[in-house]
Amino acid sequence: MSKINKGYSLNECPPVKETIIYSIQQIIVAVFNVIPVPLLIGAGIGLSQSEITILVAGCLLVTGIATILQTIGVGPIGSRLPIVLECSFVFVAPGIALGSKYGLNVYTGACLVGSIITLISWTLFHRTLTKMFKPYITGSVVMVLGISLCNTGISYCAGGSGAADFGDPINLLLATGTIVIMLILNRYGKGFLSKASALIAIVIMSAISALFGKLDLLSIANEKWFRIPEPLHFGIKFNLGPIVTISILCFIALVELMGDQASAAMLSEQRLPSVKESKGGIMAQGISSIISSMFNMVPTISGSANIGLCGITGVTSRYVVCLAGVVIAICSICPKLCAIFSIIPYPILGGVALTAFGTILVSGMNVIRNSELTNRETTIVGVSLAVGIGFSMVPDSLAAFPFWASSLLSGVPGTALTAIVLSLLLKENKTDNTQKGDEK
Repeated sequence: MSKINKGYSLNECPPVKETIIYSIQQIIVAVFNVIPVPLLIGAGIGLSQSEITILVAGCLLVTGIATILQTIGVGPIGSRLPIVLECSFVFVAPGIALGSKYGLNVYTGACLVGSIITLISWTLFHRTLTKMFKPYITGSVVMVLGISLCNTGISYCAGGSGAADFGDPINLLLATGTIVIMLILNRYGKGFLSKASALIAIVIMSAISALFGKLDLLSIANEKWFRIPEPLHFGIKFNLGPIVTISILCFIALVELMGDQASAAMLSEQRLPSVKESKGGIMAQGISSIISSMFNMVPTISGSANIGLCGITGVTSRYVVCLAGVVIAICSICPKLCAIFSIIPYPILGGVALTAFGTILVSGMNVIRNSELTNRETTIVGVSLAVGIGFSMVPDSLAAFPFWASSLLSGVPGTALTAIVLSLLLKENKTDNTQKGDEK
């Protein structure tokens, strides 16, 4: 199977000028994905604007450091795959719920302990846990992730959830124009035009959006030049209940990382990640989640949209993604620089994101297809997909359950847990092995 688009491979470093341009695409997507995390948590628990700014600074600093750690690595730490590690959206709802009830200091303590427990357990029992998460399970997780993210992509295309002009036809036209330009450049463009298709589409459509008054340049002027991230600004406190809840979510987040690592390796080199890459990636996420907790933020997770962008452009160089991490870290101390990336209208980013999420979905399908499914595995994949997708589509069906239970039954957690339970209950037998042999 050929690559989606011919570009720079995993360990290739493009010329400096091209590296800068390609990394800008990654920066734009990453910044848009992570900025809502501190904004939503801060607003949800009633923080002041200055306190929310502290959360934003910490979020960007951690995302930058974590991405560098994941792509370049330090010793055994880091997968060295083109993966952005960012503050996870999964922890926004728990952050608001637990932060409102116990205080942000208790939530910070829960994130710290949960990250430490998860890192230790996955590091010590990596081989055993990896055996549990077969490729067809991680492929299912990636596929559900792609499907669930399509909601976010469509929301962006419509103007962003809560926007006054949500659903405005102009927003949808801007998103459509972005997608069309990217597809034309990917299909007919050569060299730079193809690899920088996302950035070119963003620039062209942003200029067009200005004609409709949807490009706010004043926000750049209003931002400060410098701010300093403050560790443990809100203090830290430990409470067993929140710790248990966050620890479970941290564990599931690492299952999502395994799926994204499979997707990144598949897109960049048409293979599954090695044991060394898998373990290194898990260590990078665990360590960066601990750092994130110290900077008042949530645990980290792989940026699926950025992985999808690699698939769209064909630029899967980890050095390009690493540079994006460097710039995002700088944004944490320079709000004005961050504002430059943040003024891009949501519909335009939605066009890029929707295409990237579709690529993630297909990547998950490819991982499943390459697993040579038996009747047993087909059943496991089918039921787990149905549970994860079904509950995420009808969230009210879990309204009678406590928050932690409903969080674990829908979407990615629901798919992962169902697949794990079924793989343990439905033992593999000789018939399954024979069927695999016949297929080969």
